[in-house]
Amino acid sequence: MKKLILFLFITVFVNLFAEYPKGDEILKKIDSNIFSENQISVVQMIIHGKRFSKTMKVKTWTRNGTDSFSEYLYPASDRGTKMLRLANKLWIYNPKADRIIPISGHMLRQSVMGSDLSYEDFMESKRLKDSYSAVAPN
Repeated sequence: MKKLILFLFITVFVNLFAEYPKGDEILKKIDSNIFSENQISVVQMIIHGKRFSKTMKVKTWTRNGTDSFSEYLYPASDRGTKMLRLANKLWIYNPKADRIIPISGHMLRQSVMGSDLSYEDFMESKRLKDSYSAVAPN
């Protein structure tokens, strides 16, 4: 019993005087772990509809955090579809139509292949510190 009381006392005492990192420091550390100026990623997305589910696999190359190129690998019906983003401009190549389609303005907020993501969301690569501000609780 004495050991339990001593343990609780030490725990409370340490927590009262412990220094925790500030929110901005935490966001910076997370960004340094997950964000890279140049990266290659393969992403699988499962889209659940009312009558079906669709699995997609996309490989993306990102440069300087602003430019990216994506290629659909799966399913076969979308294989070969490509998206290129240079700064704030976006183009999609559809191999079935053998056509390049520029996406701009309000079209950037349209759904990507029936998902809940917009083209803007899909092609974006923002750091957490640019999207969120950390505030201490009252």
